[in-house]
Amino acid sequence: MKREAHNLTLAMIARDEEASIARCLASVRGLAEEVIVVDTGSNDRTVGIALEAGAEVVRFPWCDDFSAARNAGLNAATGRWILVLDADEYLPPASAEALRALVTNPAPPSRGYQLLNKSSNDAGRTGMIGKIVRLFPNLPAVRYEWPVHEQVVTSLQRAGIPVTDTEIEIIHTGYASAGINAIKQARNLRILEAQTAVEGHLEPMTCFFTGGALLDLGRVDEALAAYSLCRGLSEGGKEIREAARVRMATCLVKLRRFEEALALAPQYPVAEWPPELMLLVAEASLARSDTPRGIALLHSAIESRFRPLIPAYDPIKTKIRCVMALSSLFQEKAPSSALGLIRLAAECLKAGREPRLAEVLAIESEL
Repeated sequence: MKREAHNLTLAMIARDEEASIARCLASVRGLAEEVIVVDTGSNDRTVGIALEAGAEVVRFPWCDDFSAARNAGLNAATGRWILVLDADEYLPPASAEALRALVTNPAPPSRGYQLLNKSSNDAGRTGMIGKIVRLFPNLPAVRYEWPVHEQVVTSLQRAGIPVTDTEIEIIHTGYASAGINAIKQARNLRILEAQTAVEGHLEPMTCFFTGGALLDLGRVDEALAAYSLCRGLSEGGKEIREAARVRMATCLVKLRRFEEALALAPQYPVAEWPPELMLLVAEASLARSDTPRGIALLHSAIESRFRPLIPAYDPIKTKIRCVMALSSLFQEKAPSSALGLIRLAAECLKAGREPRLAEVLAIESEL
C-alpha cells in the first residue's frame, strides 16, 4: 500500500536517549507531520517513548557510520521537506514558528537551509554557535556523507541545490557534560582514525575533526599536529585553513608557546579576525609583556559582532573571557577597576548577554 506523503518529516537517529528524546519530539509537535526515529540499538526506553509520541521507528544496527544511519531515516521519509534533529536537541518555540513559515510555501522545495546549532546547558542563553544544514528537500540524490561529523551539504552541492543561511536556532544539550563529551570524542577519534586508514590519504576536514577530538581529550600536542596538517593541505579551502589557524593558536596558548601563537596572527585587518583568535593573540601578547597590543585586541574582541564561523564559538563567553583577562591585568595597579570588571562579567554571564565595550571602557577610565 502506498504511504501517505507529508509536508515535513523529522528524521533523527537515537540510542539510549530516554532522558532527552521526549523534549525533542515535543518541540516539533504540530510542525512535523511525520517523525522517523532510527534506533541504533537502545537498551532503555528510547523506542517506547518514540512510539508513544507517534514516531515510526526504524531499527538499524550500529556500524560506526553516522551517515549510514542518517540515510536509513531519509530512505523511510515521505515528507517534501526533511528536518534533521538529534534526540539531545530541541527547537525553541520561535524556531518552530520560523521553520513553519519556510516549509508551508506550496512551491516545490528548491533549497537547503543552514540553521544555527547552539550547544548550551542554560536553555540557550549562552553556548557555542555553528551553522549546519538541517532543513532540505527530500530527494533521492540528497544523502549524508562521511562516517562521523556527517554532512549533507556536499550532496546538495552536487545536485545543484543552493543553501541559504537563517537565524533559526537549535538548542543542543549533548555536549554540556564534560564526561559525556569525552566519551563521544573518544568514539569520534576511533571512527576518524579508521576512516583515514580506509581512505589511504589525509582529507583537510578529517584532520580538522581529528584535532578537535584530540583537543577535547586533552591531547594538545597531538591536536596541534593534526591542525597543522589540516592547514597545510593544499586542497583545503580558505575557511577550513582559517579555522585550523584558530585552533592551532588555541593549542599553542595552552602549551604556553606564546611566540609561536603570535606568529599565527593574520596580516589582514584585526576587525576581520575571528573573535576567538583576537582573544588568543591578546593572551599571547600579554604573556610576552606587549600590554598595549593585548589590551587593544581584547577591546576589539569585545566590540566584535557575532557571525557564525568555523570553528563554532560562544560569543558571550568569549567576550566574558576578554573582560576577565582585562581584570587580571589590572588586579595589582587598580584593584577597584579589576573588581568592577569581574562584577560586569558575572552580571553578563547571569543575564546571558554580551558585555559592551562602552561598559568596559567606563570601568577602565577609573584607572
